[in-house]
Amino acid sequence: MLLLVAAMGLALLVVSPAGAQSAARIHLIHGIPNTAVDVEAGGANVFTNFQFGQTQDLSALAGNTLAGLKVKLAGTSTVAIDAGNVSLPASGNYTIIAHLDAAGTPKLAVFQNDTSTIAAGKGRLVVRHTAKAPAVDVLAGGQPVFTNLTNPNEVKADLAAGTVSASVVPAGATTPVVIGPTNLSIQAGSSLIVYAVGALDGGTIGVLTESISGLGAAPTAVRTGNSPVSSDNGMNVVLVGGAALLAAGTLGGIALAAARRPARVKA
Repeated sequence: MLLLVAAMGLALLVVSPAGAQSAARIHLIHGIPNTAVDVEAGGANVFTNFQFGQTQDLSALAGNTLAGLKVKLAGTSTVAIDAGNVSLPASGNYTIIAHLDAAGTPKLAVFQNDTSTIAAGKGRLVVRHTAKAPAVDVLAGGQPVFTNLTNPNEVKADLAAGTVSASVVPAGATTPVVIGPTNLSIQAGSSLIVYAVGALDGGTIGVLTESISGLGAAPTAVRTGNSPVSSDNGMNVVLVGGAALLAAGTLGGIALAAARRPARVKA
């Protein structure tokens, strides 16, 4: 961990106010299947062999500028994404995802995560289209809840906590079902973010998800009895996967000190 931070400090041209304190959460997700990459900044690799489904926590670099940020095919000088100089926000909650655009070109997308308070008893579902795929509709119980979602956009809604049966279809149609149906668990006070990744025509379509908790409002009434009482005011991020979750949408993401956590992804 310390070596990674030191390497980043040496490799990057960083411009930030002296004594600035990080108040941001910034995660980088690798969302291009079957493609290991190296990430270069300041003319040197800052991490290598970054695998699909892994994440890097870049929060310690909030407010800094990453000079000459490039994503290269692992072990080569072939540049897949040339992002130029990238200024990271000094505060807020963000996800950056390397993904394919609608034409199949590798891109970086930056999403600001909604961390506003969620009403008691509800959870937030966010669907992001970051796959090589046309516009889609997301169905729940056979009815469209999100329509005409295109790459690299997102849709979201606060829903009653519980289980939602969802599937993904081409925009304006009910068949064929691209993904699903599958059950999505909406947790009270949490935001479930689902990314569609991969390529529909290449058979690599799949999903990655992250979850942000601790967003719930206090209930207006408290029932007493034998039920346990708990609170969750922290925030955590979990990358998981599974083609089943793509039903949440074919959707449309730097301390390099974070451990890489692989996500399980299925087509």
